[in-house]
Parts: sequence; C-alpha cells; structure tokens
Amino acid sequence: MQQLSFPFINKCYFSFCDGRRQYAPVEAEEAVTTAEIYQSLNYRNQFQFRKPLVLHFPGTAQQTAVWFGYSFDVEVILVDATGTIGKTFTMPKRKEGDALFVQFFIDYAYAILAPVGFCKKWNIREQQHSAKLTSFAFLQKQKIS
Repeated sequence: MQQLSFPFINKCYFSFCDGRRQYAPVEAEEAVTTAEIYQSLNYRNQFQFRKPLVLHFPGTAQQTAVWFGYSFDVEVILVDATGTIGKTFTMPKRKEGDALFVQFFIDYAYAILAPVGFCKKWNIREQQHSAKLTSFAFLQKQKIS
C-alpha cells in the first residue's frame, strides 16, 4: 500500500458531554478511507500528530487498524454507536524490532486517537462521557453508499 501524506484531507469536529454540560468542539483530522484507517499513524512523527485523529469504521462487527513504526505514545478513546465513550487506554510507542502491532476494535463506531495527556486535559471518563461527532466527509460517504 502506498504511503499517504499528512495531514489527511478530511477534518471533523467532536465534543464531549458529561450529562450536565457539553464541552467546546475540538477539531480533528479524519481517517475515512480504508487506506487512511490502515495507515493512521504509520510513518508519522510526533510533530505530525498535534490534533486528534478520528478513525471511522464501516460497521461494528469487526474493525481493524494497523500501526507500526510510530515513536510516540497515543491515547485511544473508543466510542460506541450511541456516542458513549466505552474505553480509553494508552498505546505505547513502538520500538525498533517490535513485531507488527494490530489493534482490533469490535463493537465501536469510531476511535479517537489523541496525543498523550488529552484524556486528562478533558477529564474523560469511560461510561460517564459521551462524544458527539460532526463529520461532513463521513456523512457524504454514507449518502453515496
């Protein structure tokens, strides 16, 4: 697969809600195509990863994103079809000689990949926060399909 250039072409916005209040929207880079989802963090350096990256999945049966060779830690926020944040975790950077790393996302509508410290900054808590996504590229792709 050919290496894609950064940042990806599509942008989107998302905001968090804790049930009482909704936070300001956050601009993010967006991976919509299979190639963008596959590459997501491949070939990037930390300076090319300043904004969150949203990975859209075609369905909730089984989604796969593959990363290798990135040299920085990444926070992952998994959002289900209802918008509830189901899980958050940190993926450690890959080191030279590490095996290919494949992450499976099952039962989630999309993932938000963010620089380390993002969840703490926004005080994100699993099952207590929801995310609302505004994605013009993804909505357009859904209309075409």
